Amino acid sequence: MFNRRLMIFIALWALTMGTLWWYWRNVQGESLQAGQSGISATRFMQNLNGSWDQFSSLRQAWTTESERIKGINNQSFLTGGKLITLPSSERFRVVAKRVRIPGEWSSRTMLLTMNSVQGHASVYLNGISSSQKIGEFEGSGGADEIEIPAKAFRYGEDNILIIELAGSAGQRATFLGSAWPRSGRITGDFRLNAVVETTIMPPQVRVAWTGTTAQITVESSLQLRGFSQDGPWTVNGVLSDGSAGVAEQTITLEPQEKVDNRPVTLTFSVPDARRWTLEDPYLYQLHLTVTNSKADMDDLALPIGLRTIAFSAGKWVLNDQVIPIMGKALMPQDEYKLRHTEQVEAWLRSERQKGVNLIYFIGQSPDELWLQAADRVGMGLWAELPVELIPSHRLPQPIVFRKNIKEKMLHPSLWAWTVGKGLDSDNLAKTYLQQAVKEVQPNLAFALETTHHSISDFSEEQLLVIQGNNLQGDWGQVTVETPSLPRVLWVNEAIAAGVWALLMFYLAWMNLRSTIWRYKEIGEKKPKRRLRRAWLWDGLFVFAREGMLAGLVTSGIFRIPIHISPWFSHLWPRIELVQAQSPWLVWEMLTVLFMLIRLLQVGVVSPHMPDAPHAVGLVYWLERRYRWAVFIAIGWASFPWGVPFYFPILGYTALVILFLPIRVRDIHRVGGHYLPFLWVPGIMAGSVLVWASFYVGDWIYLWHMLSESIFYWMGRG
Repeated sequence: MFNRRLMIFIALWALTMGTLWWYWRNVQGESLQAGQSGISATRFMQNLNGSWDQFSSLRQAWTTESERIKGINNQSFLTGGKLITLPSSERFRVVAKRVRIPGEWSSRTMLLTMNSVQGHASVYLNGISSSQKIGEFEGSGGADEIEIPAKAFRYGEDNILIIELAGSAGQRATFLGSAWPRSGRITGDFRLNAVVETTIMPPQVRVAWTGTTAQITVESSLQLRGFSQDGPWTVNGVLSDGSAGVAEQTITLEPQEKVDNRPVTLTFSVPDARRWTLEDPYLYQLHLTVTNSKADMDDLALPIGLRTIAFSAGKWVLNDQVIPIMGKALMPQDEYKLRHTEQVEAWLRSERQKGVNLIYFIGQSPDELWLQAADRVGMGLWAELPVELIPSHRLPQPIVFRKNIKEKMLHPSLWAWTVGKGLDSDNLAKTYLQQAVKEVQPNLAFALETTHHSISDFSEEQLLVIQGNNLQGDWGQVTVETPSLPRVLWVNEAIAAGVWALLMFYLAWMNLRSTIWRYKEIGEKKPKRRLRRAWLWDGLFVFAREGMLAGLVTSGIFRIPIHISPWFSHLWPRIELVQAQSPWLVWEMLTVLFMLIRLLQVGVVSPHMPDAPHAVGLVYWLERRYRWAVFIAIGWASFPWGVPFYFPILGYTALVILFLPIRVRDIHRVGGHYLPFLWVPGIMAGSVLVWASFYVGDWIYLWHMLSESIFYWMGRG
C-alpha cells in the first residue's frame, strides 16, 4: 500500500512540476531605444537592432533557423521560439537572427559591436559547434567587439547569427550568487561593421588648461588587421566648432614588424576655448582620419566637451566653480521606461528646468543615448560600476572595467562613479577601492555603504552612507523617489488562506468526533467502518497540514522584497524569476513535495517500528499530535487583519518543539525509537550544510556587515 501511495505522490509531483514548466513565465521586458558612439563615413554598417527570435537552447535555435532558411516554417509552438525586440530590458538565454551580407563586403574584416551586454556572451555563426563559435566575452555594460573573418560569412544568402547569454559576473559574484538563471540582457545598440585593414580605435581625451587656452591630448591607436603591413599610415585630426576647424594635426607612422596595434597621440592647442558648462553645454567636433599606402581610409567623428571636474573641501567643483548638487537617482525600471517611450532628452530637459543638475544611475552605467543627450542638455551624470554586495574574496580586478570607463569618459556630462556598494572593510576591499579610484580618474570616485566604517584613501565625503532615500553631504544631495513598482504578492492569498483555515477547522472537528484508535490497529486486515472513517479524516488532515505549510512558504516567496533598498539594484534574478510564476502552481507543487517528504520520512522509519506497520497508517497515527496546526492556519488567514507574516512560522516552530517530548513518548511507549524519524530531516539538513559550506566567504562577509551595523547603531545610541 505504501509503495502504491508513494508512487501516486511521485506522479502527482512530476505532474505539478510539468505543469509549472508548461506555464513557466519569464519576466517581461520592454524594447529600448539606444545610442551609437562614434560615426564613420567609410565603414559599411548593418544595424542588428530590431526583431530577433528567442529560444531556450542553442540546439533549438539552430534547428529552427536552419529549417526556416530552407522554407520550412511549420514549427510547433514548442520549437518555434518567440519574437523579442533588441535591445531590451528582458532577460533571455538564446537569440538568433538571419543576416544577409552584401557581396561587396567580402574584402573587409567584420566587427560585431555589442553595447551594454549584461552577462557572459557566446556568439555563433552558421552553426553551434566549437569551431563555429566566433567569440565570447564577459559583458559589463560597455562596448564589446568580436572580429569575424570575412570568409566566415556566406555572401548573398542568409547567415544565422546566434547569441547565447549566461549569468553575469556580478550575478555570480554577489552575496550567495549563482549562475542560475542562465540568462542576461542586451540593453544597448549592436551592429555589424565592415572595416578596412587599418582601423582607428575610439580615442581618449585629456584636457589641460593654461588660462583660457586648452591643451587637448587625444590618445588613440591604429588596429592593423591585415596579414601584411601597408604602411606608412597618415593620421589626421581636426577639431572644429561645427562650422570651421579650430585646430589640426597630422602625423605619419612607419611600419614595424610583428606589431598590429600602433598607439597614436595628437595634441591640439585651442586659444580662448569654450568650456562645457551647465548653462552653455558647448561641444566641439573631433574628426580623425587614417589612410595607408593602398589609399584605404578609415575615419571616426565624435563630439568633445571641454571641462574640468574636481572634489575639493567636500564640494563639487566644475570648471573651477563650486556647484551645489541637486541630484535625482534613476532606478533601472524607470530608466527602461524612459528609453522605451523615447523620452530621454525631453525628460532631462524637464528635470533641468526643475533645478536638477545631476542624474544618478542606480545599478548601471548610462547608455550612449543618455550620455549624448546629457551632453547636449547640460546635465551631470553619476554612474556605477557593477560591484555591490560582493564578498571580498570575489571582488573583480578594476582593470576589467577599464574599457567601459574610458568609453563613457569621452562625455563631459559624466562626472562621477560609484566604484563599490556594500563592500567589506578588510584589506582586500581596501585594495580594490584604491585601484578602482585610479581607474576612474580624473572623474570623481565614491563608495556607498549602509554604515560608517574606515576605508583607507577615502575621505569621509567620498564614503557615502545611505540615509533612506537620500545621499547627502556638504556638497548637496541626491534623492531617489519611492519605487513605483507594485509589491509582488500572492493575489487572492487571503481567500486561499481563509478557505484553507475553514477546511482545517472542519477536518480537525471531524477528527475529534472520530473513534480514537490505537497503534496496534494500524495492521488491521479488515478494519471496521469506524476505523476506516477515522483513517479518512486523519489522512485528509495530513494533506491539509502539508498544504498549509506549503501555503506559508509560497506566501513567503512572494513577499521577498527584491529591492531591500532602492540604492541596491536587484542582483538576485532567480527570486524575481520565481515570483513571476503562478503562486497557485507553486503552492500545488510544494504541497505535493511536502507530502512526499513526509511519506518518505515515515516510510524509512516504519520497518524499524514494532510489527513493521504500513507507512501510510503510521502517518495517520502520528498526525493526532499535530491537530494544533489549525491555529496556525487561522494565523495565516489573519494576515489581512495585521498579523505579521512571521507569526505563524514562529508559532508552528514553537509548537513543534513544545510537542516533541509527547511525540517521543508515544514512540517509546509502543516500543519504538524516535531517532529514525530524524534520518530524512538529517539528510536534508546535511545537504543544506554542504551547500552552505561552499559559501563560507559569504557568511564571513555577512557577519562583518551585521556586526558593523550593530556597533554603529549601538554607538549612535
